[in-house]
Amino acid sequence: MTAMITGDNSETSTGKYCTQISEAGLVVLQGLIGRQVHMVYAPCLQVAGAHLTSPSFSIPVSDQTAEKWVHKHVNFSFEWFETPLTLTDYWKIAVSIDDKPQGIEVNSTGAIVAPCTINFYESKPINRIEVFEFNWSAGQEIDMEMVTYDNAIRFECEGGRAFCIACQLNGPGIATEVHLSENEAVISEFLEGSRLRMSLTAM
Repeated sequence: MTAMITGDNSETSTGKYCTQISEAGLVVLQGLIGRQVHMVYAPCLQVAGAHLTSPSFSIPVSDQTAEKWVHKHVNFSFEWFETPLTLTDYWKIAVSIDDKPQGIEVNSTGAIVAPCTINFYESKPINRIEVFEFNWSAGQEIDMEMVTYDNAIRFECEGGRAFCIACQLNGPGIATEVHLSENEAVISEFLEGSRLRMSLTAM
């Protein structure tokens, strides 16, 4: 049996499937350290209390150069997979920085058309970004399928507030959608069973 190879997926051994955020994606995440996130854009939203999902989320970022302001978007989306034998779910998190928010129309003047907007009213600079990893085995047999994947990104801000982007089957939306919350109880649900794989701080 051969593992599925997609982007930065790798086959660690027969029947084992591993996905991680790409090196380019980690560089993009590092660039969010020290920034304040006032809002997040989405093409559409499914809402269950403090638990939100969307096909993608975009964080707008702006930098002033000598000539003008430059506006970009840090985009988050997921790919969903199943292993071939036991249909065990796993995901790949894609993080990129682009001129446009993913899945949202932009008109000829560059203005964003009809996005869903999530506002954070107590915005403080991000001082730590944590990437969490989830492991699951379909059984104890030597040749049984096993998955290991990055399943959540937690953004910790000054003052202790945090928000989290995660992948899971539970909650509103469908398997391919991105989950988001700043509620501590919901974030705990996102991270249940996961382990901290890496932390990003100011360089």
